[in-house]
Amino acid sequence: MTGSDAIDRTVQAIREHGGRVTDQRKAILRVLFDESDHVTADELVRRVNSALPDVHVTTVYRFLDTLEEMGLVAHVHLGHGPAAYHLTTHRHAHVVCDGCGTIEVIDSSTIDRWSSELRRQTGFQLTEQHFAFAGRCSRCAGPR
Repeated sequence: MTGSDAIDRTVQAIREHGGRVTDQRKAILRVLFDESDHVTADELVRRVNSALPDVHVTTVYRFLDTLEEMGLVAHVHLGHGPAAYHLTTHRHAHVVCDGCGTIEVIDSSTIDRWSSELRRQTGFQLTEQHFAFAGRCSRCAGPR
């Protein structure tokens, strides 16, 4: 499936949800679908403004909220900075290096194993991952 097909499906979902699809919203979607990484709202505004200079930061935040309510976008706190947004095309979590700031995506199967073990040991059940696990990447941690 192409990025254009994915955008078209998302536009249709927004309309079915009762939302309007403006040129500004389409521009925001294009950046989100073109972006392979996680993006902050401010980065999103800068990238959208290169195509549509009149898109205001509040428009981006409101649309991100709408997309989050629909389950199409999620945010994660990757440290002390602003939240980063990403499409929810697949469930995952994040680890961030305290040394260099490298961000790695952790597959859902790993999270499921951690969650099962935590629940077995403590009865605690994990929910969505809005925060990254902090630690040291292999370069910053040095030899084992």
